[in-house]
Amino acid sequence: MLEEVLDEFKKLAAIPRPSKHEEKVSNFLCDYLKSYGFKVIQDEVKNIIAEIPATSGKENFPRTILQAHMDMVCVAEENYPFNPLEDSIKLIRSEDFLTAECTSLGADDGMGIAEILYIVKNQKNFSHGPIRIIFTVDEEQGMTGANNLDKKYLADAKFFINCDSEDYDEIVVGSAGSIHVDFSKKINYTAPKFSNAFKIKFGGLHGGHSGIEISKNYVNAIKIAGKFLNQKNFQLAKIDGGAAPNVIPADAEFIIVTDLSLEKISAYAEDFKKIYIESEPNFKIEIEAVQIPEKVFSDTDFEKLIALILTVHSGVYSMNDDMVRTSANIGIIRTAESLDINILARSNVSALLDDFADIFAQVAKLTDFEVKFGTPTPVWNFNSKNRLVKIMAEIFESQNNFAPKIHTIHAGLECSFFAVKNPNLDIVSIGTTNEFIHSPKERLHLKTIEPQVNLIIETLKKIAE
Repeated sequence: MLEEVLDEFKKLAAIPRPSKHEEKVSNFLCDYLKSYGFKVIQDEVKNIIAEIPATSGKENFPRTILQAHMDMVCVAEENYPFNPLEDSIKLIRSEDFLTAECTSLGADDGMGIAEILYIVKNQKNFSHGPIRIIFTVDEEQGMTGANNLDKKYLADAKFFINCDSEDYDEIVVGSAGSIHVDFSKKINYTAPKFSNAFKIKFGGLHGGHSGIEISKNYVNAIKIAGKFLNQKNFQLAKIDGGAAPNVIPADAEFIIVTDLSLEKISAYAEDFKKIYIESEPNFKIEIEAVQIPEKVFSDTDFEKLIALILTVHSGVYSMNDDMVRTSANIGIIRTAESLDINILARSNVSALLDDFADIFAQVAKLTDFEVKFGTPTPVWNFNSKNRLVKIMAEIFESQNNFAPKIHTIHAGLECSFFAVKNPNLDIVSIGTTNEFIHSPKERLHLKTIEPQVNLIIETLKKIAE
């Protein structure tokens, strides 16, 4: 079983599939499932919907949906040559783990797809009711696949298993809502007034998933770049940092013009690094003298940028006992035709997400930035009448000799959209154990694959009894 599931995953790892660029993997999955004789639909946004007929005599049992998403967060170690639109993921396997060479692995959520493919390819070996597969696009950057899925594909189902969680010994029954916030400003430039220019790189920070790992208080490279730049004898020519809104930035790079010498800048950087080195032991600051740029931010626009970075919240905002309830992450900053900053805010309480939106609107007004809000992802609240939770918890305990953890999480899951489209669905989210997702350190615990597959198969068999 392990080898066959990994063979399915290898096929996915060979296909570049960053968010919003899933056409190749969608076409592959469409053709692949058709080759096994299944009825397959590829909708307008490239979601895949496939019908798996019930075992003879089980046609009238409840329909179960198995779901995962196609896209992955593509990040690489600094200076590693990697084009997410063209390059495959290079897998590295040890006795206990599957990782990738200097990039994210994509087990989130390629492993969910691989497990589902294995199950439906072997579905004639066990008794089950009707099964529907749904593979969605763009989960990581907007959940547009889930949002645009026609609700008719959910209307005739009773049970829904999402395969996108990160610990094999837990059953997730609720998740946070979220909203993407985009700040932008057309920068006014002026001529440099100082005689030295330096390119400064922050790197080596932990990074990580902005929902699951936000409570670990990892340092945000963009946030501390703002603190570093808050000096009267700096002018800013350019600033870039971060990989995705849902990734805590591990790096940032900026070009400054200053009257300070390389020696003084280096001394300032060393003192600055000491503030964070205890929690981020790999934090490094690289400084390189460069040619004086032709233009720099106007003093006013530079001050407004620093005010926004220092003022806007990034990190945990509120807790409920030991669980994060509301948070935000400054995920990306880019200098191009305009200066753009992307933030992802999350909350397990819809009203608090609205409060955050109000705060961001006020920050934009005070700093003269334009702000746009994406379509909110709804909160997925626990349904106490969910029968699937009881079924799967009992099966898990019988298979593993201990009870699974049943809880809600402070990350976004597509389940929130599916619950809105069909409130009568019994939904759970499960997954293999994947650590350090959304980072080049991402690794999959190989020993958790078989328990997950067996849990799903036994659940399908139980539903058909």
